[in-house]
Amino acid sequence: MGHQKIILATRTDKNSYKECLEDIKQRFIDNQSIEKIFIICDQNISDNRIDKIKTIFDLNPTRQTAFNLVIKELNKNKDKKFHLLTFSKEVDLQDKDIDEMIETIEDNTNLIVAGYRLKDNILNDSEKKLYSNGDLQNGNAGIAYQVPWSTCALWNKRFVYGNGSLELKFDEICEKDKNQLEELRVKVNGEILTTDYEGMEDGLAIAELVTNNPDKELKYKLIENKLLYWNITGNKERTIKHKKKMARKNIVLSTFMNIKGCSIDKLREAGRQ
Repeated sequence: MGHQKIILATRTDKNSYKECLEDIKQRFIDNQSIEKIFIICDQNISDNRIDKIKTIFDLNPTRQTAFNLVIKELNKNKDKKFHLLTFSKEVDLQDKDIDEMIETIEDNTNLIVAGYRLKDNILNDSEKKLYSNGDLQNGNAGIAYQVPWSTCALWNKRFVYGNGSLELKFDEICEKDKNQLEELRVKVNGEILTTDYEGMEDGLAIAELVTNNPDKELKYKLIENKLLYWNITGNKERTIKHKKKMARKNIVLSTFMNIKGCSIDKLREAGRQ
């Protein structure tokens, strides 16, 4: 296939910046499909000596709406337009996977985003079924598990550079300090733990585009031919944090969609090819 140019964007904090930069250089710096790489970080990096890589400063780089900064940066120059690949370095994304996502989304102006299902190294099968509120294999899982996640997703340039109802934007309601919801209780390892109503900015962005453009027949796609490995490293605290995140996804997205007036049925329909 030809080299359709895209933008790759990721988020990291200053403590992990060097590791993130080395990973990005090793895996993606020579990828001919990537025009530029943005790293959002809470440290001003004046010169990383690589023209292809640009750092965007943000005090809270891992916040749910941080990728809006990349979208804003791209919209400063609309002479050339690029699809946007949002990505976490914990995902085992390879060049061939990027090619497949580009091929899936290219020339399909109604496809908002394409991504893969992710298989992490933390959840066992019973936890996956519990947190997804259904059977992933039979496609009857909760809505949050039916949409691509910004952990690894290619967003169509039509919406990255869109205006009005066609503008891709990650909603601030997905940040815990920007909504009025109290703590959420979820079951982890058989215990009831508290977490926050936050995240699922990806699913809500898709839902809002679908809802606000009822005549456009907009779609999204999970590529079903493989799972991408999502390697979560860290101690017991990091493991619990990940489980709480996975446990709240369906509840959080359903709640935010209800507040915003988005239909779960319509969002499900947009995922059917």
